[in-house]
Amino acid sequence: MALLKRTVLLVGEVGLLFLGFAISLVAAKLLDSSENEFAVIGFFSGLLLTIVGWLTLRYKTRRWKIEQDAAQWMASRSFGKKYPRRAKFLRIAHRWMLWMPSACAGLVLFFLPVASHILLAGRSLVPHYSLSTPLSWMVIRSGGRYHPYVRTFFSAEGAGRYGMTSMWFNHSMPSDGEFSISDPGSENGWSRPESELASGHPTHVAKRQFSMGTIAMECWEYRHDHDYLAEFRSMFRPPVLWEVLCSTEPNGVDFNLRAAFYGPQEDISAFYRVLEVAKPIR
Repeated sequence: MALLKRTVLLVGEVGLLFLGFAISLVAAKLLDSSENEFAVIGFFSGLLLTIVGWLTLRYKTRRWKIEQDAAQWMASRSFGKKYPRRAKFLRIAHRWMLWMPSACAGLVLFFLPVASHILLAGRSLVPHYSLSTPLSWMVIRSGGRYHPYVRTFFSAEGAGRYGMTSMWFNHSMPSDGEFSISDPGSENGWSRPESELASGHPTHVAKRQFSMGTIAMECWEYRHDHDYLAEFRSMFRPPVLWEVLCSTEPNGVDFNLRAAFYGPQEDISAFYRVLEVAKPIR
């Protein structure tokens, strides 16, 4: 019964903070829409009332919590004298459980690319196509159910090859790969305007064609020579970067697959390998 009451109090305290913060945001929004300058005052007033209410709740339950903590400590001490081995095991297990969140956070921090695949295990990155990336690529999926937008980050150098977070171990930023789909009737969207090519920053280098079953895909490769902020960029990026823009040809039946790459030239082959094994799902 005491555990249930303590749980209810914890949920109440956390719920009070979230509810007060939400009410403060709503109040600030309403005051801001009224074309006055009281939005900030409304937000911080609601936040102040929330903190006062939370402290009041804590003060009202403080005595009961102290009594429960004392009773729990006496029971734990009595249990330790009666069952020393079992008490020692429980202390060790409790210590390990306290470290588990930090260990999980550390694994996610240093193996972020692998962790990003947990929610996408066994699933295609985009609908209508069988498309997947290696575990060493970090995947960020967004957008709706039917037209998702997937962004990936990967590196063929250093720790990035083994699924570790490359930016912690390399002095270069990972390459960027993007994948999305569009309606069957949409025209090819990846192209370089003549005015941008004339600026001299991107240079059209090559064009590659390959098939995804019965669907044809074209890729345009561009080279970027960065002559601005050279000192800053040299710390993270090579002086020359490559961009690849790919798209299937609209046939009015199949959804179009769009893909883009931006990064050093040595990572282009890994990007192409993902597209070469992609297939439309009928």
